[in-house]
Parts: sequence; structure tokens; C-alpha cells
Amino acid sequence: MAHKIVSLHAAYKSRGEVVDGFLARPLTHKPTPALVLLHGYRGLDDAHRAIARKFAGEGFVCLAPDLFEGKISSDPAYSALLKTSLDIERAVEKIIDSVAYLRMLPAVRQKKIALSGFCMGGGLALYGLSRSRRFSAGLIFYQSLFPDPAELKGIRAPLQCHYGAEDPNTTKAEVEMFRDTLTGYGKKFDIHIYEGAGHAFLNNTSRKNEADRQAAERAFTKASRWLKKTLA
Repeated sequence: MAHKIVSLHAAYKSRGEVVDGFLARPLTHKPTPALVLLHGYRGLDDAHRAIARKFAGEGFVCLAPDLFEGKISSDPAYSALLKTSLDIERAVEKIIDSVAYLRMLPAVRQKKIALSGFCMGGGLALYGLSRSRRFSAGLIFYQSLFPDPAELKGIRAPLQCHYGAEDPNTTKAEVEMFRDTLTGYGKKFDIHIYEGAGHAFLNNTSRKNEADRQAAERAFTKASRWLKKTLA
């Protein structure tokens, strides 16, 4: 059963800087698991907010930090510039510092926080998981920012990862290299690949492709069930 939710502006401090964001949570007095949800190269747009609300409806306190400091783009060239200009080390600090903020919230079951991301955010989530043990699970969607393989050695949390088989940005070759690296390091992970689906099938609400729509439904269902079990 879907929860009634409330969504609102959020902000927390990281190294003396205020990080703005968006928070959606179930409208309940019962403490619930939390999820940090990292946006792609379009920024913290309406589509990303919609996904945060969707996860909140499944029972998670969902925080989406604004890593582009208010910049939102629908232009692919400018979006790519924002992504490739990002200070990755500073972004990862902001991501990790979100945990302390979430643990102050009465609505959060304190030790159960997952880290997730889409496209650029998927790669940043891998960095966060490799640099910090504060996260209990990693939910990765078609990362288009690829950390050095050595970075993945530091990951301790279990991973669930989702990809479209026809994705030109996160190619089959990239996914297989990722799989091989995780296997070589003995990591706990599951990789799900959806035939016919392209890039951003979950967070692109304008898609009309039936394969993308089916992939989005299947991936969200798998992700929600896995998070509930892993964070229980």
C-alpha cells in the first residue's frame, strides 16, 4: 500500500557550506529507512523530484541533494558541461555529509541509509559508497560517470544495479567491465539488464518507448523490494 507523503525543501551543512535539496517522506510517526538520491546531468529537476516522491510513497525518507547549486538544464550540451565541470571530490563530501543530517531527523531509522543515483549520480553514488561506510546499501541506475576501478575496492555495502541493454551512454562493454571489477573484488551485487531499454528509462518521464516503460516498472519494483529487505 502506498504511503501518503509530504515533500519540502531541505538544507544541511557540509564543510561550512549550505547544501540545498529536496526531501520527500512518508507522512507517518513511525521511523523509516532513508535513501539519498543523486540526480543526473540535468540537475535537481521535476523528474528527479518525482522519483524522490515515488520512493517516499514506498516508505522511505528520500533526500535529493542539489549538487549543481540550483542549475537545471534540458539542453544536452549544457548538461554535459555541468557534469564534466563538477568538482567530484567536493560533491562526494556533500553526499557523505548528508548522512549526519538525515540521522538528526525523527522520521529516519538512524542506521539504515541507502545511497542511490541516476546517470552521473550513479557514478557519484559509487564514489560515496567507496569512501564511506555510513551507507547500508547502494542502488545504482545506469551510471554514466565511471570511477577508476580501484575506487570500487572500498565498497562494503551490497549493490543492486540496473541498465538498459540499448543504452549508448552506459554501454554493455562498460557494464561488463564493471561486473568483472566487482567480481574480482568479491563484492556483493546484483546486475539487472532490461532488453530494448535505453538510457534514463526510469527518470525520463517523456519516454514513449514501451521497452523503457516496462523497464522502469520492473526496475522500480525490484529496487523497492530489495531496499526494504536490505534496510530492514
